[in-house]
Amino acid sequence: MATLARNQPGLTAAVLGATAAAVAGDQFLNDGRQLLYVKNVNASSRTITVATGGTILGLAIDNVAFAVAQNAEKIVGPFNPQYFNDSSGYVQVTYSAETDVTVAVVSV
Repeated sequence: MATLARNQPGLTAAVLGATAAAVAGDQFLNDGRQLLYVKNVNASSRTITVATGGTILGLAIDNVAFAVAQNAEKIVGPFNPQYFNDSSGYVQVTYSAETDVTVAVVSV
């Protein structure tokens, strides 16, 4: 599992800084102002899963999963820390397959 750096854009066009998705998944520190960018250039669609650690009235919240088609890009978030952060303050992300997938975290 790799830890993704948070990119902080400004008024002078910051570089996105996308990196290859890690085999065992990725994580990033979350204060509720992060967006996850995913790009898939593989011939097959990829499913991205964002884990939830929270509960509502004692009931577990389902993980968030979404598909990224061939040559597509998606942005998801922000992530409410109450529901998405693990005990260390990280959001956990896994991939159905990581080949040809790049990811970045952007703070807003």
